[in-house]
Amino acid sequence: MLTKAKRYKLAVVLLCSLLISGSSNHANSIGFWQVLNAKANIIQSYWLFPDYFSLHLQQLPDIALASLARNKIPAAQYRYSLKLLKNNHTDTAKLFWQKNTHTMSESKRQALAMELLAQSQWGDLKLLAKQGLLPEGDALNHLKLQTTQPYSSLPTAFMQRLGFLSLSSEVKADEQCLFNVLMMSDHRSGLYKLAKLIKQYNKRPEPSAGVFCLSQPIYVGGAINCSSAANKMAQCDWQTARLKKQLPTDFDFIVMMPKQGSANVRSGIMQLNSKAGYQVFLHELMHFNGFEDEYALPKTKQAWLCAQSGFVAPNLFLANSEATPPVGWYKSQSCQQGAVAYKPSEAWSIMQYQQLALSAQYRALWQAHINTHFTVFPRFNSFMERSITPR
Repeated sequence: MLTKAKRYKLAVVLLCSLLISGSSNHANSIGFWQVLNAKANIIQSYWLFPDYFSLHLQQLPDIALASLARNKIPAAQYRYSLKLLKNNHTDTAKLFWQKNTHTMSESKRQALAMELLAQSQWGDLKLLAKQGLLPEGDALNHLKLQTTQPYSSLPTAFMQRLGFLSLSSEVKADEQCLFNVLMMSDHRSGLYKLAKLIKQYNKRPEPSAGVFCLSQPIYVGGAINCSSAANKMAQCDWQTARLKKQLPTDFDFIVMMPKQGSANVRSGIMQLNSKAGYQVFLHELMHFNGFEDEYALPKTKQAWLCAQSGFVAPNLFLANSEATPPVGWYKSQSCQQGAVAYKPSEAWSIMQYQQLALSAQYRALWQAHINTHFTVFPRFNSFMERSITPR
C-alpha cells in the first residue's frame, strides 16, 4: 500500500511529466506506468490508451494480462494464452486463443503453433490445420511427421535440420563397417527414438567398433504400411510396399520402427516399436547374427527347431541321444518339446531377459561368431521376396 508521502511524490512526478511534455506518447507511457506501479485500474487504463497497451502487453504482470483477457480483449487473449501454454495450462489456454484464430495474423498463428508444438498438443494442431489456419513452417511439418504423411511432403531442409533423412535422400553405406544397417520409421516419435538408440549405440558399439554402422533415421511415411497392434508382433507389409523398390542395395540389414507391436527379426529385417528400450534393440541386433532366444520359444517354432540336434545358434545347443551338450553349458527354457536345449550361461542373459545388459561372456561369443560366420548371415536383399518366420 502506498503511504501518503509516496502518493504525494507520485502525483508530483506525474504532474511534472505532463507539464514538461503534453504529447500523447508521454500520456500513454504514464498511463501504463500507473498500471505497473500505482495499481491503476487496468481495464480503464487500457481503453484510454488501447494502442499503446496492445504493443506492451508482454510487460504487464500476469494478473493484469489475465484481467484484460477475461474482458475479451483479443490482443490480451492471444498473449495470455501463450503464457498459459508455456506454463503447461493447455486447456485454459485454448479457451482464450481459440476464439480469435480466424482474425490472427499469420505471424501470430505461427507463434501459437510453435507453442502448441512445444507442448505436443497434436489435437489442437490438427484442428488448426483442418481449419486452414496452420501456416507453412516447422509446426506444420512436425504435424505431417506425427500423422505419417507421405515422405515426399516433407521439405529436405527441414529434415536435415532435425538430423533425419527421407526416403528420397541419398544414403551411402560405410565401407569400413562389416554390416551397414538402414534405420527407418514411418512416424515422428519413431525417428526420435531411432536417433536416441543410434546415439547410445555409438557411445559403445557392440560387440565392438566397426561391426555395425547405423544410418541416420530415415522417414518412410507413405511408402509402407505398418498396422501392428500393441499385443501382437510388429508387422509391416514388405511384400507390397513401394519402399521395397527404393532400398539401397549396399546395406545388409534394416531396422524398421512402427508405432506398435512386439519386437522381432525376419531374416535381415528388425521390426521394433518406438517404445522399445535400448536393451531390447541389442537383443534383436544379436538375432541378426544368429542368436536364439533363451526363453520358451513359440510352439510353432519349437516344432521344427527343437527337432534338430547340436548347435542351432551360437548360444543354443540341442541335446538328444545323438548329441551331448558342451561341458560347462546349462539347460535353457527354449525347448519344451523335442531335444533338451542348453545355453552357455547359468545366469540369465540378454537373450533370456531383454532388460539385462550384454555380459562380457556373450559379447565375446557374439564377436567370435561374427569372425567365423561373417558370410552366412541372412541379408534383407536376399530374403525380401520370401515370407520368413519371425524369430
